[in-house]
Amino acid sequence: MSRAASSTSSSRRAALRRLALAPALLAASGCGFRPMHGPVESTVGAAPAEIAPELAAVRVGNLPDRFGQILRRNLQRRFEGVAPGTQARYQLTLGVGFSGEVLGYRRDGTISRVRYIATAEWNLATQAVPPQTIARSIQPVRTIDAFNVPDLQFFAADTSREDMERRLAEVLGDEVYRQVLLALRRHVAGGRVVAGGPVAPPPG
Repeated sequence: MSRAASSTSSSRRAALRRLALAPALLAASGCGFRPMHGPVESTVGAAPAEIAPELAAVRVGNLPDRFGQILRRNLQRRFEGVAPGTQARYQLTLGVGFSGEVLGYRRDGTISRVRYIATAEWNLATQAVPPQTIARSIQPVRTIDAFNVPDLQFFAADTSREDMERRLAEVLGDEVYRQVLLALRRHVAGGRVVAGGPVAPPPG
């Protein structure tokens, strides 16, 4: 048998194995099975039912600057949008970094491409007095994006930057939401968050 034929045969066998396992996986998911390292729902309205009330009770603290405001609105939609009108019980505080650097120049010295790096550290606490920390990030969430600066097209450059900021806020919001969701899932289950995972236990 040729090497190409052998490769094709192996690919077909792998595909058949995946098809054979699909019904078993679907049956397991119907019984409440959830992969330990599987993806976590991150869209509004798709939150796990057992912690949806907790997610909707999260309030996002104020953030400065334009990018901070975009990120805050993004997170508010994800948390409060799960069940609008839910009474607040948790406060999510973020520290956001937003910095840019030039990637390219034209022959006349004008800038042609700019890259931005956005980071976020978060802390989740109860709104009790005094507040009790539930979980916090163990390292900054980080994402990178860039945009082109069209030659002498200032409106197009502003539009490109705004689109980039929305993309950065979307990606950063996805990851912060995912980490907070995992922290609340552990909190509801009554377990402590293990250091070294996506979040760390509160100090003390």
